[in-house]
Amino acid sequence: MKKILLLTFFLVSLFAAQTDVKSFTLTTITNKTIHITVNDEGIKVKEYPNKVIILDFFGKRCPPCQIMIPRLVKLQKAQAKKVQIIGIHVQEPLDLYDMQRLQKIGVTYPVADYLSSKENRAFVEYISMLTNWSGSIPYMLLFDRKGRFATAHVGLERYEDLYNSVEMLYDLQDTKQKRAQKKSSL
Repeated sequence: MKKILLLTFFLVSLFAAQTDVKSFTLTTITNKTIHITVNDEGIKVKEYPNKVIILDFFGKRCPPCQIMIPRLVKLQKAQAKKVQIIGIHVQEPLDLYDMQRLQKIGVTYPVADYLSSKENRAFVEYISMLTNWSGSIPYMLLFDRKGRFATAHVGLERYEDLYNSVEMLYDLQDTKQKRAQKKSSL
């Protein structure tokens, strides 16, 4: 628990201290593009506005990652209106068999392969530098629906915990707006 709190504090500090705005165009394994801007608060994903974003860094030869994939598939289906998962494969390149396997197990969220393009590599390296990521996977970064960094998870996460995190991060903006409206009406 202390490690997670320290990591979260460190990540919040890094995103808060950042002054650059960097833009990346990721190419997925289905040749779609995802436009991500990293700013001083977190990220903006052009294709998925107003959604909680989960960046899932995983590997095809990582047993905990293979356990997480069905949980993430279930989460994406259950909360499609609230969350967008973006998988980022960070081990040796995915081959045709790997891509078919992802499709067979129901992965419908976009997946970018770290080694498939310079831009994908640049994004992973930039995030790694910002977050001081050591390369341990699975590694997830969660952002609220305004793109603000919320938390990081290293290792296995229970489905219920991820589901609750998405609910909390999605509803966070509504709660803040209601409080502001309540204050202004007083």
